Amino acid sequence: MPPDWTDDARLLADLRAALAGAAEVPEGFAAIGKSAFAWRDPDARIAELVEQERAALRDDAAVRAMTFAADGLGIELEITADALLGQLVPPGPGRVELHEPGGRVTAVDADDVGWFTVRHRPAGLFRLAVHADGGVVVTAWTRV
Repeated sequence: MPPDWTDDARLLADLRAALAGAAEVPEGFAAIGKSAFAWRDPDARIAELVEQERAALRDDAAVRAMTFAADGLGIELEITADALLGQLVPPGPGRVELHEPGGRVTAVDADDVGWFTVRHRPAGLFRLAVHADGGVVVTAWTRV
């Protein structure tokens, strides 16, 4: 039997039930989605995570080192308790930006041999944007 759409109370109850799922968005989910579009460069090359080393041989062990690679640039990253230490490969100067959900950006310079230190360790998701040799390389969103 088709629903009785002349019953306003029933119609309102059905609409409330349909919209109830919209209120159940996980905390931080909307901020992550907004931050994905907050910084865009259509000419940026995407660096993929190609290697990840964990501190111990457990699935839940903290990530200790990561290597990202894009066409022509590698980013080697070591994660400490309070910082990100890294090097651009091939070595050379550049600007490294740490992007976090919610729009927080921490920028540092890489020296002539590509070394950089970000004196802020992200708590969860992050990505790097590297400006070097006249181009931009962006890592995928990655979780520490």
